[in-house]
Amino acid sequence: MKASAKIVFILIFGFMLTIATGCAPTFISISTPEIQTIENSHYTAQFEPLAEGKNYFDAFRLKVMNKTAKNLEIDWNKTRYLHNGRDIGVFVFEGIKPENIKSSTIPADIIPAGQSFTKDISPLKLVAREPLTGKGAKAGKITSGPIPIGESGIFLFIRQNGNTIKEKMAVKITEKEVQ
Repeated sequence: MKASAKIVFILIFGFMLTIATGCAPTFISISTPEIQTIENSHYTAQFEPLAEGKNYFDAFRLKVMNKTAKNLEIDWNKTRYLHNGRDIGVFVFEGIKPENIKSSTIPADIIPAGQSFTKDISPLKLVAREPLTGKGAKAGKITSGPIPIGESGIFLFIRQNGNTIKEKMAVKITEKEVQ
């Protein structure tokens, strides 16, 4: 094959590849409901998937409003990520120490009487670290992968005066094709 014929072949192949990949469908994650809410005599809680500039969910926002006159305590060692009803492990969040995760000594969060609490959390099983050998702001950065399709939820363990209040919340994650 002549050099000019090879160049034409490569250009045509490249053009076809560009067209083929440009026609690939784009999907976005959808949550039903958008925010799951539970309420009991001790607190109101909300569980919301987060995408923040992405077309998929990669974290959750947990909000808890203490309705009592005494402090509440979130037990992060017992609070679990649920996927399709199965316990997949603990949640992690900014400021948590790896040794606390490994030794199941994640400090509890205190919600003062009558106050609200908000924290962005990710399932430990979905967390990854960017290679340390990279350059720039991403080198060594810890990120969360996409929340899988299906039912994602939280089994929330909250204590007050030695009593544990357990509640489950879940949302259904699906994908929708966008044009």
